[in-house]
Amino acid sequence: MKTLKRIILFSVVAAIFLGLVARSIVAVDESRYVLVTDFGRRAAIYGPEQSGWHAKLPWQSAIEIDRRLRVFDAPPREVITGDKKNLEVSAYVVWRVSDPERFVVAAGTVNAAEARLGERVAAGLSNAIGQVPLDRLASTDAKSWGLDSLTRSVREALASSARDELGVEIVDVRLRRFNHPLEVRPAVFDLIRSERKQVASALRAEGEARYQTLTSQADRERDVILAQADAEAERIRARAEADSTRRLNEAHAKDPKFYEFLKTLETCRAVLDDKTTIILSSGGPWLRLLTQGPPLDEDDRKREDSTKSPARVVERPEEKP
Repeated sequence: MKTLKRIILFSVVAAIFLGLVARSIVAVDESRYVLVTDFGRRAAIYGPEQSGWHAKLPWQSAIEIDRRLRVFDAPPREVITGDKKNLEVSAYVVWRVSDPERFVVAAGTVNAAEARLGERVAAGLSNAIGQVPLDRLASTDAKSWGLDSLTRSVREALASSARDELGVEIVDVRLRRFNHPLEVRPAVFDLIRSERKQVASALRAEGEARYQTLTSQADRERDVILAQADAEAERIRARAEADSTRRLNEAHAKDPKFYEFLKTLETCRAVLDDKTTIILSSGGPWLRLLTQGPPLDEDDRKREDSTKSPARVVERPEEKP
């Protein structure tokens, strides 16, 4: 019985001892601050440089504070730009604890610190955006785009007060999204469509004017080329006709009778067709011309023309179907 009591007493003493030992040791991680307080007063602060095991008094408290970067999405706020345009702005803040004692005293918890940071960031953005026009926030022109400089100025304006009052370091402030308020978005979209239609109409008009200019130039160049081609064709045709006349004259000079014979045949070809009947005298010059060729000399042709009667041309009546 005494042995059992001794065992129980030993176990209780050992448990108390182990509890005191556990309460007297604090483990410091590289990603955290550890604030040791003695009845609310600071006793020690251990940072990442003092990572490892540290001793403290059993009645002292150890508060662990995460020192890693945190991203806080601030709730959307409605602001007014420098050119009196309403915008709904959503920002986010990248921050971390830099002074654990000041952080515990001023905020105490992460949620409380983020709530106060959200108010400060909203006020800073409202003040900064209210001094710039909308085209500096949303623009495709790199020279006029000033969103980065705006968020940088907000971060620099809030960094000192956040460090001195809350014990936190603001690493970056960025706009996650900004848009027109929900109530005015349909009107804004209608305005955008109207402006795009105006731009499209202007571009179409410019393209049509350019088309008319190019078409006029092309037509003028075509007319010039055709005129030059017609003039050249007339010159070539005139030279060809002159050459043809010259050759015909040369041929006629070499054999006048043969030339007369050809002209007579051409005349017959022009006069005679399927509906024409010609009655030739047996001794007439045309029949002789068609059967025997041209006369041998000019005296025979004149004698035959004086003795023979001219041919009579009778139109053949048109046959009815």
